[in-house]
Amino acid sequence: MNFNLTKDQLAIQTEARKYAVGKILPRINEMEFKRDLVEEMGELGFFGCAFPEEFGGTDLGFLAHSLVCEQISRVDSGLRSLFNLQAMTVPYTILEWGSPETRKKYIEALVLGKHIGCTCFSEPGAGSDIAGIQTQIEDKGDHFLLNGQKTWISNGTVADTAIVYATLDQDLSHRGLCAVVVETDQPGWEARETPKLGDKSSPIAEIFLKDVVVPKENLLGELGNGFQVAMTALDRGRISVGSGAVGLAQACLDASVAYANERTQFGKPIAAFQMVKSNIAEMISMIESARLLLRRAAWMNDQDLPFTREIAIAKYVAGEAAVMAAGKAMEIHGGMGYSLEMPVERYFRDSKLYQVGEGTANIMKLIIADDALNIKRANRKRLHVPSQFRSLVA
Repeated sequence: MNFNLTKDQLAIQTEARKYAVGKILPRINEMEFKRDLVEEMGELGFFGCAFPEEFGGTDLGFLAHSLVCEQISRVDSGLRSLFNLQAMTVPYTILEWGSPETRKKYIEALVLGKHIGCTCFSEPGAGSDIAGIQTQIEDKGDHFLLNGQKTWISNGTVADTAIVYATLDQDLSHRGLCAVVVETDQPGWEARETPKLGDKSSPIAEIFLKDVVVPKENLLGELGNGFQVAMTALDRGRISVGSGAVGLAQACLDASVAYANERTQFGKPIAAFQMVKSNIAEMISMIESARLLLRRAAWMNDQDLPFTREIAIAKYVAGEAAVMAAGKAMEIHGGMGYSLEMPVERYFRDSKLYQVGEGTANIMKLIIADDALNIKRANRKRLHVPSQFRSLVA
């Protein structure tokens, strides 16, 4: 891997940083979903890095996607979820598993931010255990019907297009799972917002599905193939989540360095004290480690290589880095860290999600350890690789 970014990668990284500081930061205290920012970021190509131009993308790849995610999350971690839903787990899943007609109907509107997407995995009784999904999909001949309940659905209250995972028969376990594209503007789809600790700019919802109609052509892959669809979507999503964690951790470091140089105690800046220096050094080391691991995993995906193991390692380390950095930022800021006047209290609230979303820290450790112990290989031959989709025509 060449550690030097290309000219195009540097350009979109710079553009993302400029946009985050110029457009997102001035509105950081608006603790609500901002659809106009979604549309602007879509027009700027921020969601389209991994997509061919025919679908509204820039064809810069997954590493470029990681760079953009990091810069946006560095200012507002809540907006990071958009990069999952407007790119990795909704439109790219349609690109990989959908029919040509389904691709044409849904992808470009999501990538350009004209439509909002959401992915419906979790349920009251199924989180890490995706095979335990109870939402039912019923074949009605000329269409499918969905009935069930989903929880912790990012953008659930604002989404136009959803990918819903459901089961033909729970006794079939993972072999009964199906993935379908659902239009939310129809009878039977009900979303209720769930109050939460952080990420205030990204609404999370509980979804109730009652006889929701799904056209047959909206099936992704084949009947009973939904588990494989989900696993590929989660691998991609972890690029977004891990990169967001790095961005948040970097924000903690930026704030801590600035404060340590400004705040004086005992007649000198607190940056002169060894314990503060120790905290700063630990933060830098963890952040740099996580960043390099994320870029390696994203680069591997760009090269069509299996990367399930590498993205599990990267996502795990990045989540730990975010939580550690947020905690140390609070320590360095002391009482001011607990104040609403400083951004570190927001970083602290937002950080914990990175140990939970898109696969918990414990699930990541299981993937890593099972691979090392030869219990279950993480990296297996891929059915689809990114290069297959770089020349598709919408």
